[in-house]
Amino acid sequence: MVHQKKKLVQEVSGWLRIHDDGSVDRTWTGPPEVKFMAEPVPPHEEFKEGVAVLRSKSEMEQPESPFLTLDMVDSFLKLALPEGCTKDHPFTRPGGHAAPPLDGLNLPPFLLCVAESDLIRDTQMEYYEAMKEASKDLELLINPGVGHSFYLNKIAVDMDPHTAAQTTALMEGIIEFIKKH
Repeated sequence: MVHQKKKLVQEVSGWLRIHDDGSVDRTWTGPPEVKFMAEPVPPHEEFKEGVAVLRSKSEMEQPESPFLTLDMVDSFLKLALPEGCTKDHPFTRPGGHAAPPLDGLNLPPFLLCVAESDLIRDTQMEYYEAMKEASKDLELLINPGVGHSFYLNKIAVDMDPHTAAQTTALMEGIIEFIKKH
């Protein structure tokens, strides 16, 4: 396999290089005293591999885990969203301004399970609020003190009483919901 060197198509001196293969290098090479000029300023969004990333409060405050890191969230977004889209796309924000109305959707009752310490908790709660506002029949089950996919961490389930208790509560909540509906 022959590797061809990327060709530089355009450069904004010191901070942005666009290559012929479409890749973008944002490594800062300019003088340190003006680096602040190349950084995103709220409310403008940072772009990571083509996806606009404006971090939610839970993404900024919750700790990452082996089950979900910010890089993983960004990678999943890149895979899920059409090129050039932001997190406001209806795939990730069904209740957002770019989404079609939810009221006309005929959905069966559903259960939304949220881990309180999940990096994407805010996005999940936004989804819950949008569905409630559209008068959908949904229930919310929040597992306190655990992170994303906590129930898949067999070692924690076996060794940590809190994780074990929350896994049991999750399974019991799902069973109760199924029996009710």
